[in-house]
Amino acid sequence: MAEPSIRSLLAAHPVLAILRGVPARHAPHLADALYRAGVRLLEVALSDELGLGALKAVQNAHPGAFTLGAGTVTTLERARAAQDAGATFLLTPHLVPEVNAFAVQHGLGLISGAMTPTEIMAARAQGSEVVKLFPAATLGPAYIRDLLGPYPDLALLAVGGVSARNAAEFMQAGAVGVGVGSYLTTTDWNAPDFTVLGQRAADLLTTLRNG
Repeated sequence: MAEPSIRSLLAAHPVLAILRGVPARHAPHLADALYRAGVRLLEVALSDELGLGALKAVQNAHPGAFTLGAGTVTTLERARAAQDAGATFLLTPHLVPEVNAFAVQHGLGLISGAMTPTEIMAARAQGSEVVKLFPAATLGPAYIRDLLGPYPDLALLAVGGVSARNAAEFMQAGAVGVGVGSYLTTTDWNAPDFTVLGQRAADLLTTLRNG
């Protein structure tokens, strides 16, 4: 049976939690807290030296629990490493044609980053069913509404500065989901408080259900 598309997964679970700067030893515990709160889509960003280790740690500790992706995939080297570590979809912060082609060639899900209408259409042409609109908080929910006028079939994931404070506004504007990073990962990693981070995730999901 074919794997569900990213768009259908977001329809069921509109929050993509983004782990960036999370030490590998703590990543499985954070993932567990997020899972108990109801999160099922997880991205581990490869933008620093912690990313790949955290991705492997989550995959090893929670096999099959999440639809697990790798973010900030800006090179083919990162794309290959992400696939080897167990990622089933890739995200880019901007258009990276060679990474997009790799994802399509290897049957991985793809959420290509874009901002302008031209970039968004290019991302779709390169195989990105869902496009990552970044930086979402800077552009604002109204930008999504404006895009959906001429492009009513767009599937946009709002990423960048999204929290419980504004997530519902992006969904109401027509986004298919939100990617949430620092709101769910800001803690003292010398003594992380996973209870607080899990509660933030629960609050976010409650806000979207009631929004």
